[in-house]
Amino acid sequence: MFISDESIRIVHLVAKYKSITTAAEQVNKVPSAISYTVRKLEESIGVALFLRKGRNIELTSAGEYFIQHSKTLLSDLDALKRNTTLIHNGVEQEFVIAANNIVPQSALVQFINAFERAFPSTRLTLNIEVYNGCWDALYRKHADLVIGAPHNPPSTEGIKSESLGVLEWDFVVGPQHPLAALIKPLTNTELRKYPAVCIRDTAVNFSHQQAWLLEGQKPLYVPDFAIAVALIQQNTGIGYVPHHLASPLLNDGTLVKKSMLEHKHATQLFMAVRSEGMGKVCQWCLDYLSEPAMKNQICGK
Repeated sequence: MFISDESIRIVHLVAKYKSITTAAEQVNKVPSAISYTVRKLEESIGVALFLRKGRNIELTSAGEYFIQHSKTLLSDLDALKRNTTLIHNGVEQEFVIAANNIVPQSALVQFINAFERAFPSTRLTLNIEVYNGCWDALYRKHADLVIGAPHNPPSTEGIKSESLGVLEWDFVVGPQHPLAALIKPLTNTELRKYPAVCIRDTAVNFSHQQAWLLEGQKPLYVPDFAIAVALIQQNTGIGYVPHHLASPLLNDGTLVKKSMLEHKHATQLFMAVRSEGMGKVCQWCLDYLSEPAMKNQICGK
């Protein structure tokens, strides 16, 4: 049994207009051709899809079932044709991005908006990773592109990477925290007394790293910066926060920035892809993210 998508579409038209003649007008065919197509499809599946009473035509219960369930089939066929053409033209059907959790959300939203305008037929997935989880996702082929991966690539073999710049950190405490009133730069001995609020590295095959944790200091692991900041504001812990997140909270007094004898260095961020099998989507992403203004946004500037 063979049922063409054209015959399914014609049945949908007849059901919509309840008229062979009107359906024929929609596709520039003669009514007899429409009647023939419907009859052959009914013969093919062995059931009547329409009740014909003179000029009136109505769906049977089987016809109603056919219309309802063939909508998905038509949609799938359209997607199959579209995606086959995309693959032929070198445009990826799906694209997965892993972004570092320290990258500003506003930069990611701007990027995704531009991506959707450029490639409306490509299914995009954005995953958030922490620290070496970015590199791990790329090397395990769980991501096609990483944005904001920290430090240098663990291995350059088969990887194309580019520096995006550096992201600055602020060491902060809550306004009522015992360390808030101290004027001098803080020592590790003083800091070690209080829990460090940390977000756990999401790497699977790479060694886990910490944004900041002193030897012997109690870590307090949380899933994201929203919770980390709330805990620091309420004096439960202390820690580093990306400058772009800390800045408005420092201005309104809900966080206090402290100087340290051993301050954390700025983090160099990279974007990276696997150099093998790059399509048009991947190349567009690299070009877009290479723009100086976009690099600055990713680095929170």
